[in-house]
Amino acid sequence: MGAPNNMEGQESSANFDLENIGPFLGRLSAFIESGFGANEIQKVCRVVDEMEHDEQREVEFPIRHGGADSLLRVVLFMDDVDAPDLYFFSPPDLALQIDEEIDRFFEEVGS
Repeated sequence: MGAPNNMEGQESSANFDLENIGPFLGRLSAFIESGFGANEIQKVCRVVDEMEHDEQREVEFPIRHGGADSLLRVVLFMDDVDAPDLYFFSPPDLALQIDEEIDRFFEEVGS
C-alpha cells in the first residue's frame, strides 16, 4: 500500500500515537467554522480503532472554513498498529494552519 496520492487539496500529514489522535483532531476543529466537530472526530477515531495493520481508509467531511464551503479529506494508513499516519487534504490556508498546529502539538506532547 503506502502513502495516498492524487488527492484534491493541499496535504498535511503526520504520524500520531493512537492516544493523540482525538486530542489533535479536537484542536484542528477550532480552525473549522462548521462540519468538523465532536461527531466527526468520533467517526475518525472509530475508523482508526477498526483498522488492521497495513490498512488504508478515508473519510470526507464537507466543511466551512474561511467563510467558504470546502472539503476536508482524512486518509488514515495503519502502517504501525500503535501509530497510524494521518493525511489531511484541505484548502491551502487550512493546510497551513494544520501544519502549524501539528508542529505545536508535537512540541507540547514531546513527540
